[in-house]
Amino acid sequence: MTELWRSPWERGCTALALLMGLGIGWLDIHTTEVIVTVVPLLAAGALCGLLQPRAPWRWGVLIALGLPVVAAGAQLARVVTPEPIRLDPRVTLVAAAFALAGCYAGALMRRAVRTITGPSSAP
Repeated sequence: MTELWRSPWERGCTALALLMGLGIGWLDIHTTEVIVTVVPLLAAGALCGLLQPRAPWRWGVLIALGLPVVAAGAQLARVVTPEPIRLDPRVTLVAAAFALAGCYAGALMRRAVRTITGPSSAP
């Protein structure tokens, strides 16, 4: 398990997933439309899956965790939002489902391209 996180590439992908998750969380609390949150979850997951197709579940989890973290921070800071902030675990599970779908789609695309074009030297 620890070798999954050792390389600088892995740490960079982890940081990217966390930052995108926090950005999507910020976007989520400032909008009333669900699609504005769902599309970035899918896109961020696909990007992380493309960049690092090994163990894509972790990227989905890290991206989805941005939503409750930002919501909790905004609630503690009493940030004014278009709708009241509710910390509902079901929202996090739905966000994780979309992020995971994007991650696995990205990983599948990367593996398909690698199979078609042959192995490369990229991590």
